[in-house]
Amino acid sequence: MSELALIERIASRTALHPGTALGIGDDAAVLDLGGSAVVTHDMMVEGVHFRRETCGPAELGAKAVAVNLSDLAAMGVEPVAVVVGLGLPAGYTDSGMADALSGGIEDMARAHAVTVAGGDVTASPVLVIGVTAIGRPYEGVAPVRRSGGRAGDLLCVTGRLGGSAAGLALLDDPLSPIDASLRDALVEAHLRPLPRVAAGRALAAGGARAMMDLSDGLLLDAARLGRASGLRARIERDRVPVAEGVGAVAAALGREAAVMAATGGEDYELLAAVPPGRLAGIRATLDLPLTVVGMLVEGEPGADLRDAAGETVHVDSPGWTHDV
Repeated sequence: MSELALIERIASRTALHPGTALGIGDDAAVLDLGGSAVVTHDMMVEGVHFRRETCGPAELGAKAVAVNLSDLAAMGVEPVAVVVGLGLPAGYTDSGMADALSGGIEDMARAHAVTVAGGDVTASPVLVIGVTAIGRPYEGVAPVRRSGGRAGDLLCVTGRLGGSAAGLALLDDPLSPIDASLRDALVEAHLRPLPRVAAGRALAAGGARAMMDLSDGLLLDAARLGRASGLRARIERDRVPVAEGVGAVAAALGREAAVMAATGGEDYELLAAVPPGRLAGIRATLDLPLTVVGMLVEGEPGADLRDAAGETVHVDSPGWTHDV
């Protein structure tokens, strides 16, 4: 069964009780505890999300925190604390890797003024890192859901895409011919993503109607935002901002750079539905590019990728998924 199908099955039998304003189906839950608290949880499992041969413990720790802070950024809220659960294989503590892992966790938390407030540690057959991140809305700024988009809203992404997918390809094939500096930057994009917390706040405060982070690929995540808003996300291939070096990696793999950027996972940039009249104001508050890649339109909820002639671009897969 696919991960998404299982989540939908769980959600179908999960009741929303008093004290919970928003439950399953968004980047984070919203709790009403006399003041709003925003909570998200994500896991990284060896052999599913990473391999120890290509990702060191400090990088794993930092990434585990970053991907959760990215979910809070996608809600446009302020990160406050994380709680961490670790399943450690035999020998992991004695080798010093556990210390490196916890150091990476603390480094990423400190960079965003987030407290590592507790958690749990246990033995495990493989390395497992689970992080719960807790945030709060900024004053006067409500959390942004996936479901608020309207027909005519511009679909915008922060930064550039495809770097993480290209970095993973380079880790899988170290002999791929590419300039050393570009190689390092792409591998860094995969191993150490940067949560767009400040951009999330600016987008939320500036009037973005719907938002999510790009964990599984632009096309797949745009489909999720489109379905949540009851609309179709129309992505224009030629407007997708491609990270430097992705073209060279895509060529070596026999792929098209823009398609790789539109379907590669783990960029952790933000996708937002922005009213056209709000775009200039939001851009003026950001310190990174915000690129219009398409629009929300009436039609079957989901997403498609279009070329310059308006024809649908076929892709082998819209993004990263796995069965459970």
